[in-house]
Amino acid sequence: MDPLVTINESLSKNEIPEDIFKKVSDSVKKVNDVIIQIEKASNIKYPEWYVYPKALVMKAPVGGSSIVYSRFFPFSYENVLYTLVQVTPPLVLYASKDTLLAVMAHEFLHYVNFIAGLKNFSITSEEETTSVFESVFKDEAQLYDEEKVFKKSKKIKRLLKEKFSGGLNDEALNKKTLARWFKKGLPVDYIYPEGNISRISVISILNFKPEETIKRFLNWT
Repeated sequence: MDPLVTINESLSKNEIPEDIFKKVSDSVKKVNDVIIQIEKASNIKYPEWYVYPKALVMKAPVGGSSIVYSRFFPFSYENVLYTLVQVTPPLVLYASKDTLLAVMAHEFLHYVNFIAGLKNFSITSEEETTSVFESVFKDEAQLYDEEKVFKKSKKIKRLLKEKFSGGLNDEALNKKTLARWFKKGLPVDYIYPEGNISRISVISILNFKPEETIKRFLNWT
């Protein structure tokens, strides 16, 4: 998947300035570089990823709002299960190398945990009334054990501990995002906790075939 496909569409619709598109395009290499580090440390191929064309803000009824820089985003389409990591332009443009590595590794742990859940068929709906044809994934789902995934990288394990505690901790990134994105009126989407879920058809789960490297890691036979 071309990571710039959705932001390219936004450019063609004049929803995002050309200079921002160019800066994001020039910064994609940084993301690919940290993905290479993650793959080397884990021996697992990184899932498909792409740049969402807007900043994201989580609005909660209690506790105010927070900037969302990335999400692991599984979904079903025509009974096929897709696993994607979604990143936002502010993360690509303003994050330090260490923060970018930690964020992409964090989403990777979501991905590994999700696939492990599929192996055990433990991705279940948390809704009170549920169709048997649906399963629900929440981004707050548990992360896979970083000690098992990143045995070969003390740096990644250290950064995950330093950067994440009840969410991403990076005030420098927040300040840059507020000053260079929000205050300039660049596009923003608002999401809500109850809407931050993916509905996944059971048929797509049954049809799912894991990628070979994660299959080996999980001893999926």
